[in-house]
Amino acid sequence: MHKRMTISLTEEVYDGLYRTIGKRRMSKFIEDLLKPHVLGSAL
Repeated sequence: MHKRMTISLTEEVYDGLYRTIGKRRMSKFIEDLLKPHVLGSAL
């Protein structure tokens, strides 16, 4: 199940993320970055 969350980014960071990753893939990219930090070695 997915949960919705609002985060704040500077315009510079958002624009770079948009150019690099694309609008439709931002959530997956951020989740993949955070997962090892919040789940630890459970992966």
